[in-house]
Amino acid sequence: MMRMSKKVEYALIGLLHMSQKDHGQLTTAKELSQTYHIPPQLMGKVLQQLARRRIIRSVQGVKGGYRIHEPIYKISLTQVYDAIEGPIKIVSCIYKKNRLLCEQRSFCIIKNPMEVMQEKIEELFGQLTLEDLRKEVFQNFHQQKKVQEFRNG
Repeated sequence: MMRMSKKVEYALIGLLHMSQKDHGQLTTAKELSQTYHIPPQLMGKVLQQLARRRIIRSVQGVKGGYRIHEPIYKISLTQVYDAIEGPIKIVSCIYKKNRLLCEQRSFCIIKNPMEVMQEKIEELFGQLTLEDLRKEVFQNFHQQKKVQEFRNG
């Protein structure tokens, strides 16, 4: 089964949280950890990885923290995924250096379909931005709020 790792999920949670802050306001690993019940050390490592790839900026000091480096409409899901996990690979043999390691290489009938799927996933992740995800989060939030208001009458 293809799944996104918890680290990528935590990165997205952190980035969407930061996107809600006023310009210049900082977010700490502790704040994210407590708000979303994420292990603090893991959240810290995720934020460091995002900072190394310049998706977020680290501000040192007593009142330090992190903030998004550029507008969220410029940050693709591919950038986030790559920063945390490296390139997206639906199967390991997609990349040339791993092809020789594949036991099925002489008999494989799914090589071409896997390459097509890989391209489509890369295309989708490259087109989706944090802004797109943010819109989805708040659209769902507002729909849930309306349903609750209706139920509470």
